[in-house]
Amino acid sequence: MPRILIVDDAPSILMLLSALLTGEGYEVGTAKNGEEAVKLLKAETFDLMISDINMRPVNGVELLRKTRKSYPKMGVIMLTAYETMFTADQATENGAFAYVVKPFKRAKLLETVQQGLEKYGVSEKI
Repeated sequence: MPRILIVDDAPSILMLLSALLTGEGYEVGTAKNGEEAVKLLKAETFDLMISDINMRPVNGVELLRKTRKSYPKMGVIMLTAYETMFTADQATENGAFAYVVKPFKRAKLLETVQQGLEKYGVSEKI
């Protein structure tokens, strides 16, 4: 079963994404910030990470930089409420598979998750 780590400092987004992805058959872990995500990644294995960009004290781009080096086979999707070319460029230049703008459409997010899993060699939900 694919394992997805969700990282967001907004509890409502963590709950929403967790419920959505669990309902689709994914196993989900959550972290409320970048520091918590790094600790969780050291303790557990994930196939994909979905992370907000705008967080403190470690923002999503810093988290992305840290995880790309240590976990190059884990896909990363960035979430942002502030769509700008700079944000998109930062995400993709630092190794994100894709970025999704909040508020997101359920179908678009699920499609992006499936594409990310397939790109990184995880193609089936069990």
